Amino acid sequence: MHSPHGGRHAAAATRTSLTASLSAIAGRAARLLLTTALVGLVVAIGVGKLVLHLGLSPVLTSSMRPSFAPGDAVVTRRVPVSQLRPGMVVVFVPPGHPSAFAHRIVAIGGTPSRPVLTTKGDANPAPDHWRATLSDPTVPQVVGAVPKVGYLLVWLREPRWRAAIIGVIGLLMTAMLTRSVLRSRPASPSHRPAHAL
Repeated sequence: MHSPHGGRHAAAATRTSLTASLSAIAGRAARLLLTTALVGLVVAIGVGKLVLHLGLSPVLTSSMRPSFAPGDAVVTRRVPVSQLRPGMVVVFVPPGHPSAFAHRIVAIGGTPSRPVLTTKGDANPAPDHWRATLSDPTVPQVVGAVPKVGYLLVWLREPRWRAAIIGVIGLLMTAMLTRSVLRSRPASPSHRPAHAL
């Protein structure tokens, strides 16, 4: 005669085993997803810079709300200064400032090869007090924005964090490759099943 409790214990053990297996699978999937996301981000930035000639700059102030906000990243593409028109948003370093700004052009003076820009942040009530003279033949024009990525860019500007991220990505890729190689090795002769003759 079988005990009614034996069946319950076996079912509980099966559920516990199933839960542990699902938990392990979920953990592996989460690690794979995180690694894929990090590698994808690095590849996307590399392709954007090298192939598409795009730039990525963090937004530090709220002067361009609602177009983009602090913590966002603006995507830029270099355009010839002779193609600049009022209404375009460009990234430039204003006179007397150490950092670049992304502001909208409201007026253009000077010559086509050396324009003098009057700019304004969309959230500001009046045009900027400076006049930016562009001496380079091209300037980054804002072509899009990526929410919240600017925080990561600011963080990665510090050399120690950049080195740490590169190191972690390298270690993750090495661990995944090593694990893949170890799993695909054929069984050694002592572990092969014996065949009857």
